[in-house]
Amino acid sequence: MVVGGLVLSLVASLLVGQLMGCAAKRQTIRPTTTASLADLAMPTPDTDVDAYVDPPVGWIAKPLKSSPRHRHEIWESPTGSTAYGVIRFMLPFPIGHDLLQWAFLREMKRTQGEAVLVSKQWDENLGGQRFVADGGKYRVRVNLFVRGFDGWAVYAGTLRNSPVLQEELDLAERAREHTAVGLSEQDRSSAATRPSE
Repeated sequence: MVVGGLVLSLVASLLVGQLMGCAAKRQTIRPTTTASLADLAMPTPDTDVDAYVDPPVGWIAKPLKSSPRHRHEIWESPTGSTAYGVIRFMLPFPIGHDLLQWAFLREMKRTQGEAVLVSKQWDENLGGQRFVADGGKYRVRVNLFVRGFDGWAVYAGTLRNSPVLQEELDLAERAREHTAVGLSEQDRSSAATRPSE
């Protein structure tokens, strides 16, 4: 009985140490792409989604969507057929990519009535998971990142009931590939002290 209690105590201590270690580390996950920056805005720190965002020039920022567990920024193409977006998830505890992807698809099904995983793969160079999913209204091509108590889905999306405008999709995918998640402490602090516009 004493040995079982000691083992349980040791496991609990290791788990808490792991969780605290995950929470304490703060490192920006930078893209590794060499795709062109032409037609993209300069990367800008966005504290709502805790990322450096670079939407295509001329795309329209939609109102921030948020809940206690997520923040969602969307930029829509002038035609309304394509979008670039960044979703930040505030996780109750650290989880893996597969579990976050499962939750993403569950929410997609709840809001769009359908969620079908088309493909997924781990990308070592990205340091995250890439997946494609079809919702009732949209097809999204997602880069998924998890770090400690934070997760991000950075995506290029198209309407499923309209022809894909390849030039717009290419722009959205370039923006997705240039998005870096996890702001530096300096950028987070300077954004917090900036006067509101």
